[in-house]
Amino acid sequence: MIFYVALQLHNFFFIMVVRQVISKYKLKLKYGGFFRLARNSCRQVYCFGSTKSLYIDTCSYGLNHLLEEVKKHYPSQSDIVLSIVFVDKHAKEQCFIELDNDERFMVMLSMYNEEKEVTIYVTTEKLRYNCKLFSCQDQVIDESDDENETDSICLSQESYHSLHSSDNEYELLNYGETYAYSKINPFMKVNSKFPSAVSFRRALNHYALTNEFEYVIEKSDLTRLTACCDDKKCKWRIHASLTQDGVTFEVKKFVDTHSCTRSNKCGNKHATQGWIADVVTDKLKSEGDVSPADLKKWLMHSYNVEVPYMRVFRGREQAYTDMYGKWDDSYLNIYDFKQEIEKRNPGSIVEIDLQTVGDKKHFLRFFISLTACYKGFLAGCRPYIGLDACHLKGKFNGVLAAATSIDGNNGMFPVAYGVLESENTKSWTWFLKSLEKAIGTPNGLVISSDMQKGLEVAITQVYPDIEHRECLRHLCSNFKKHYRGDFFMSKLWEAANTYSVSKHDRLLNEIATVSKDAILYLNENHKKIWSRSKFGTLVKCDYITNNISETFNSWVGDIRYKPVLDLLDAIREKLMERFDKKRSKVKKWKGPLVPKAKNYLKTITKNLGEFQVCRSSDNKAEVNYKGSRWDVILDEKKCSCKKWQVTGLPCVHAAAFIAFTREPSWDKYVDTYFTVDKFKEAYALEIGPMPGKDQWVHIETVDKIYPPIIKRPPGRPKKNRIVPRDEPKKRHRCPRCGMYGHHQRTCKNPAHQGFDETSTSKKKEHKRS
Repeated sequence: MIFYVALQLHNFFFIMVVRQVISKYKLKLKYGGFFRLARNSCRQVYCFGSTKSLYIDTCSYGLNHLLEEVKKHYPSQSDIVLSIVFVDKHAKEQCFIELDNDERFMVMLSMYNEEKEVTIYVTTEKLRYNCKLFSCQDQVIDESDDENETDSICLSQESYHSLHSSDNEYELLNYGETYAYSKINPFMKVNSKFPSAVSFRRALNHYALTNEFEYVIEKSDLTRLTACCDDKKCKWRIHASLTQDGVTFEVKKFVDTHSCTRSNKCGNKHATQGWIADVVTDKLKSEGDVSPADLKKWLMHSYNVEVPYMRVFRGREQAYTDMYGKWDDSYLNIYDFKQEIEKRNPGSIVEIDLQTVGDKKHFLRFFISLTACYKGFLAGCRPYIGLDACHLKGKFNGVLAAATSIDGNNGMFPVAYGVLESENTKSWTWFLKSLEKAIGTPNGLVISSDMQKGLEVAITQVYPDIEHRECLRHLCSNFKKHYRGDFFMSKLWEAANTYSVSKHDRLLNEIATVSKDAILYLNENHKKIWSRSKFGTLVKCDYITNNISETFNSWVGDIRYKPVLDLLDAIREKLMERFDKKRSKVKKWKGPLVPKAKNYLKTITKNLGEFQVCRSSDNKAEVNYKGSRWDVILDEKKCSCKKWQVTGLPCVHAAAFIAFTREPSWDKYVDTYFTVDKFKEAYALEIGPMPGKDQWVHIETVDKIYPPIIKRPPGRPKKNRIVPRDEPKKRHRCPRCGMYGHHQRTCKNPAHQGFDETSTSKKKEHKRS
């Protein structure tokens, strides 16, 4: 057997050497540590070592150079025997090859020729377990076909944690022959090993369900399990028992052949709650929150087994518990999480509020504003914040509140977020006071909201002097409950969209002529600003809805089912990735303006020939268009239509004047909020990465943090928002006239300003050709 493997290795060497191309390699040398068995596994792990990267040229670098480099790290112990090994990536088990001659050194380079990188381990002793793995002349026994098994190297534990640290526990549990079955093609065989009796029982259930037969247990205790086919005449039989370590279960006897006729007799008897939790874990990790109904269909399609709904529901909850821990335990490490955020992101504002009931302290609220977020907001974003909260889908409910701004390219920019017990005056006041600690009160600050419960009073208490805008969509939703009709809705939207005060008043007077009570209702119940004609000119934002907050709610919608601590950390991770993507994207931009501003200028500069410009001076002029007239002042960036002052971007009247003067540089007429430099300042700071929970520094607290006290309503908790009956669905908007209800090819309305008829006709001709 040894001769056969050596012959195969010799053939492999000559084939791969011919293919090898001289190139640069990276050798990751790990030294000063030792190998030990992974917990509940037969894999070896390299612990307490140091790492050094060597960049070599295969043309001039050989094994003797590597030996000289290794001896540098063992100067005072020249008499010890060193073993230098690497992992055989083609082996189905963990297999090491010892570097004891030049031939094996070339085999290593050829084996990792595609990766151009290999990890080499140095130890002062032979492996205490499976020493044969060090020899490349030993035959590798094929005991596992697990497709989830990986051939990558066992990572070194270079941290200062103890031998029982779980730094690499996730990788270790997926290595080797611990789980001797595949979830897609399960199998059982003699010498298959399982980490516990529970794992063996789940694997046996899985094997029976996939192969469509039923079994009965003859003997079962803490040390052994014997099962046979439900048909007493069938010869199928399996026996497993504990190994010497007292934990691992190993299959000792197995008769795989069935002498009975099988036709899915098992039904759903073996599809237990534990089995469901085991098979749906990977699906939940990849797809997030999956409904029990969808999981039930997936189990039927994948395993041909019909499972009751409630059993699927309990299995899914058990899978979540296995993945994220118990819901009650998610509050125990809340202070550890706070300290880790402040350590990795210095200057971040993290606030925790507790509720004391008797001698117990219960979680109440949590607030986070990362340094990169609030400093980026103050440096490069417009002073506009949208406030909103969405309900959580977990066991203890609560709401996820967020303060969201917009960057120069009209993208969502989260400033702060947190978890509150509910939407009320106290919780919103606490959230806004924490937000004030982070951003203060910037000049021209505007807060837009949906008028949630208690939010209006909270904003008045914390920010009494700022401009408070109300979302028009929610205003119309409330208005519609009292005054129905397309007339009211169209006039309200026109009054909100216009920048002209006189036109706004005229539209409201038209509503008053039909119903004076409607205007009285607006004045009494909607006193905040909801029309562009009354917007301030410092914020440079003309949003009449709070859709930017709805964007944030949609952005975190697929993780709202997680426990509180995992939810907050998941949002932090999404923010970290978002900031990095924005910094990468801005490097590709050319010119001083962001793409949204450049596209806007391209749009309004079309078809300006119909505008008549009458100059008063170099910077002042009158612009006439179809009987209407506006005065424009270029150096003050003003137009009588007021759009330029509110948005910070030139209106079409200013564009006509600028084009008339043949000004080559349009950048100076755009507000600095829309420049690339401002955009870079918004995303300049990095959000520091964080390790897993098991690596956080634990803070010893005297009092245990208990879950929040929330009165759960009767019935099953609702996870989806109740959509109002009259809420409009997504409608197609005609690009020609800007109205809804028809397409461009059937549009009979006059085209809006800036629409190019010739460009659309050319596109149609191009499609036909």
